[in-house]
Amino acid sequence: MRNLINRLTNWFSRKSTPDAVRGMSTQPSFIDAYRQVRSPSSSELLGELKGTAYACVNLNASTCATYPPRLYQKVDGRVEEVSEHPLLTLLRSVNPTHNAHDLWELTTLYQEVQGSAYWYLEMNESELPSAIWILPTQHVHPVRESGSTNLVDYYQVQTGTEVQRLHPREVIHFCYPNPRDPYGPGLSPLHAAFEHVALSSEYLAYKRSLWNNNALPSVILSPDEIISEEERERLEALWMQRFSRGGNGRVLVAESSMSVDLVHQSLGDLATLAEAGATKEEIANAFGVPMSYLTTQTNLANLQAAEHQYASKTIHPRLKRRDEKINEKLIPLYDASGSLFVASDDPTPRNQEHQLRQQELDLKWGVRTIDEVRAERGLPPLKRE
Repeated sequence: MRNLINRLTNWFSRKSTPDAVRGMSTQPSFIDAYRQVRSPSSSELLGELKGTAYACVNLNASTCATYPPRLYQKVDGRVEEVSEHPLLTLLRSVNPTHNAHDLWELTTLYQEVQGSAYWYLEMNESELPSAIWILPTQHVHPVRESGSTNLVDYYQVQTGTEVQRLHPREVIHFCYPNPRDPYGPGLSPLHAAFEHVALSSEYLAYKRSLWNNNALPSVILSPDEIISEEERERLEALWMQRFSRGGNGRVLVAESSMSVDLVHQSLGDLATLAEAGATKEEIANAFGVPMSYLTTQTNLANLQAAEHQYASKTIHPRLKRRDEKINEKLIPLYDASGSLFVASDDPTPRNQEHQLRQQELDLKWGVRTIDEVRAERGLPPLKRE
């Protein structure tokens, strides 16, 4: 046991990093070409999780959650799936609040919104995880102390009015690539599309404000001569009585000469601006979601092509990135030899058909037995008399 703990300690120990890496720029960035609008904060990103952005985030997160990783072991040059293992038990139970699907969905969701997701590993007496807790990314901050040779000395977690420090070996940091700082928090699709998402929100808020508090009159009555305030109020009440609430189209005979001007509200300029810079397509492209998933104006052929594109170009890379991080940070706690690893099924429809056909051929020609196939699916062997 002592040797195992020593190996794990060496595995997780932070080696000295080059000065060029530790000296990454931490200056704030801007999201507009005029360098006037600074990059959004975590709270601002969460505030824009609505509309098309929410649809894309929810779609990517829920789809990734339907492909949980499987555990495999390399034995004598062969790869076999492991159906029973303490790691699988952990990933199934997770914690008293969340189940496995919650864990995978939240992990992807936080990366789509914030660019990073954090797992806190609650350790037992054997120095193995007894629970996994997903940390709200907006409350987690990697900290490197001044003069430190580490990339991260601890993770600072804001819990209400208190601040908690977590050791790096207690935290697994999942993140999307960030070319500005490849060693820090990731760059999320929502951040990359923030200008379009925010502009769309402002346009919708403006339209709603017009509906809720219309500052423009629909009709202007202009008498040819000056009238008293009492006469003006009487004329206004008469007009409202005749034409409001279903009174459109009725006739009013004027008592005196006056002109009637109709005021038409126009949102043409704003609509053009919204179409140019805040369309669904611009937002969907950042998340890798095909437009045919977000509209009813499509056909079966387009949907099938979009499904293949979405699975291979969007979901599969996300699953691969997630599995590699688990192999890097979690698997060594259970196996220091490197024989264990996790991998998710390929979601690409064409590859699934190929795998099914290959499985049929293996069974037909005796390459594999039916019990081996059942074991991969977590099923018991067939009962034989």
